[in-house]
Amino acid sequence: MLRFAKAMKNAQLRLAMLALFVMMMIIVCDVTMRYVFSSPIHGAYDIVEVSLLIFVFHGLSACFLARQNIVIDLIDNIVSARTTHVLVRLSDLITIGMLGLMIWAMFEPASQAFEYGDKKLELGLKLWILWSLAIAGLAGTLFCALGALAKPVVTSHGGERM
Repeated sequence: MLRFAKAMKNAQLRLAMLALFVMMMIIVCDVTMRYVFSSPIHGAYDIVEVSLLIFVFHGLSACFLARQNIVIDLIDNIVSARTTHVLVRLSDLITIGMLGLMIWAMFEPASQAFEYGDKKLELGLKLWILWSLAIAGLAGTLFCALGALAKPVVTSHGGERM
């Protein structure tokens, strides 16, 4: 399971990097075209918005698999290592539950966007496709969070290497 979670993380991370590259290039080209030729790129705003969605939702898996979430270690130095292990496992379980809840909460607006045929203004891209990309990204993140649950707990501060 951990090997598949790492492969999922790598695939999602590459997709997120590609989305970031596309977002940066569209912004640079749009600004250049706007000021040099007075002709901005049609749909640049929608492309940047979609790229940002892909970047955020598919980039999360690397963070959750490596357990590099924001950690406030107020009691780690006070309690025993065993208690710290229990707290890390508890946080893994809470993370899995919250990701599952987020995915579940996204199905209703996604199905409404599909049912009503909502579209982006400039490009006419259907919104249910964007919801599907976000749900797929969170599903991969959920799988990577499950993979983190299968990993041993490292109690050294500073997280693990991505």
